Amino acid sequence: MQDSFSNKILCFGELLLHFVPDSKGNWLNEQSLKTFIGGAEYNVASALAQWNNPVKLLSALPENFIGNQLENQLKNKGIEILAEKCNGRIGTFYLSSEGDMQNTSVVYDRFPSVFTQSDFSHFPFDEIFSEVNWLHISTITPALSENAYQKCMNLMQEASSRNITVSLDLNYRAALWQGKNPSEKIKKMMPFVNVLMGNIWSIQQFLDIPIEYELNGSFEDENLLKQAEKSASEIQKQFPNVEIVANTFRFTKAEEVNYYATMFISQQFLVSEKYYSYKIEERVGSGDSFMAALIHGKLKENPVQQILDDAAKVAFRKLFVKGDTIDESINIEKL
Repeated sequence: MQDSFSNKILCFGELLLHFVPDSKGNWLNEQSLKTFIGGAEYNVASALAQWNNPVKLLSALPENFIGNQLENQLKNKGIEILAEKCNGRIGTFYLSSEGDMQNTSVVYDRFPSVFTQSDFSHFPFDEIFSEVNWLHISTITPALSENAYQKCMNLMQEASSRNITVSLDLNYRAALWQGKNPSEKIKKMMPFVNVLMGNIWSIQQFLDIPIEYELNGSFEDENLLKQAEKSASEIQKQFPNVEIVANTFRFTKAEEVNYYATMFISQQFLVSEKYYSYKIEERVGSGDSFMAALIHGKLKENPVQQILDDAAKVAFRKLFVKGDTIDESINIEKL
């Protein structure tokens, strides 16, 4: 059972270094490569910590100066780090600010890494879940190794037994699943999920819930909303433990972007304000900032429409912040 003072959010996932070569190759001539700390669960943890939420990150770090420096950086951000440590290397990926995580412009270098090789046996559940009232995982993590998948399952089962809320972000990265069908594994996780975030396409990919409406690929297509509501309703029929289903919609064409989000809760289907910009600065981390804002708003017991509106606004504003995480310009209490 939870302690009376349980208030921490636990995130489990791989901590990464994100190298940012410019698309024209000037980094080679200048011998300078911009680097960010990244990883889906870390991005969520970082935003939550910036908004003064107590946060833990369960991950893996190399037993060397890089691991030590990363650990200090997280502590300085106010993130409590539970790090499985061993000899090895940190996972990395290469992506320019003009690139997108969903396509071939991202280059992963994560196999092997200390995370993909870890058996996650160092920390007992009582230490992991001490003071915790929320567990967050993304579907990137179970794609990385069988041990990581089993740890996801074990953490979710244990959280459920302790009445801890569990959220799952349906992030799909084809390069990480390496041709494998992920739906069997993700469906086994779903009975423990209370809050689900994704989009109608990732729901189809992971949960085999089909897109039944004919879509024309347009931002203005009303069938997108119909499908989002139908997909969410079907999720709750199959997995009645899921209380919230959030869908995000981001349409990019060259530098232009249209964005909005939906949420299905207590048989209500809510739609956020719609946003547009002729130019964006960054494509990484928008979905993670949406997830962080959703968690923040739910824990503060904000009205459900406000939770959705704040999350959508935060996610849209992240498109103009360089790097993987939000910065001080995005204060969720002063949107």
